[in-house]
Amino acid sequence: MTSHTPSTDQLPISFTIDAPVTGSPTLTVHGDVDLVTAFEFETALRHRLAVSALVLDLGGVEFFSSAGVTAIENALAESPHAIDRVIAPSMRVRRTLGVLELDRLVPITVGE
Repeated sequence: MTSHTPSTDQLPISFTIDAPVTGSPTLTVHGDVDLVTAFEFETALRHRLAVSALVLDLGGVEFFSSAGVTAIENALAESPHAIDRVIAPSMRVRRTLGVLELDRLVPITVGE
């Protein structure tokens, strides 16, 4: 498992990637995805999608704003169908994803 931490000091977001031998890798996001961190989130997402399709795990996300949904939409515009599914165990995060209709673009699940 490798980890990417943003170079910008004090951002409340980090990423880990789990690349199993079979199946899609999982990009796990930790922290807040908001206007301040959305650029780092989108950059990490695009970087991974350039390599392969993935599962996006938002299990470590405490706050997810519309800026995060926009980041996912932007990444999917370049790589349609590249996100196999989004794992969003938090009701708060699922609500944001649902209200902004991200589930029309990619399946949203509660767990793995």
